Amino acid sequence: MEAQAPEENAAAAAVDAVTQMTNRFSAINTNDADAGPLKLDDVDGNVYSCKHCRTHLAVADDIISKSFHCKNGKAYLFDKVINVTVGEKEDRMMITGMHSISDIFCVGCGEIVGWKYGAAYERSQKYKEGKFALDRERAYCIHQSEIYNRFQVTP
Repeated sequence: MEAQAPEENAAAAAVDAVTQMTNRFSAINTNDADAGPLKLDDVDGNVYSCKHCRTHLAVADDIISKSFHCKNGKAYLFDKVINVTVGEKEDRMMITGMHSISDIFCVGCGEIVGWKYGAAYERSQKYKEGKFALDRERAYCIHQSEIYNRFQVTP
């Protein structure tokens, strides 16, 4: 058997990670390459969505902390989010010190919905690296009962 190049290993690992994450989600139409954003209609629990276009962004089970703040007020720290694009990295002075941050944008409407932590320069802040903060002024919670009612198929 032939050894894989490091690029192939990285690509395979990325595909595996995406596959594991999307096993929790169902696409609108998996046969259509332009199907649009993923919908979190098959999860147990609450879903956080973009306030502008209602694109699903995260599930409540992935919240790490609700005690974050941003210029608009509250922010929640999530382990993972979906349906976002990540902007350019830049160093920003946050309340807890200097961090390498990238704004995250909703794929549905292009609005900034929060940020992704790249590097944290303070040892005590390293747990944030690779995590996502959603601005609560730009993302709202849809309760599970609303999700069930919205996506329930009627005969």
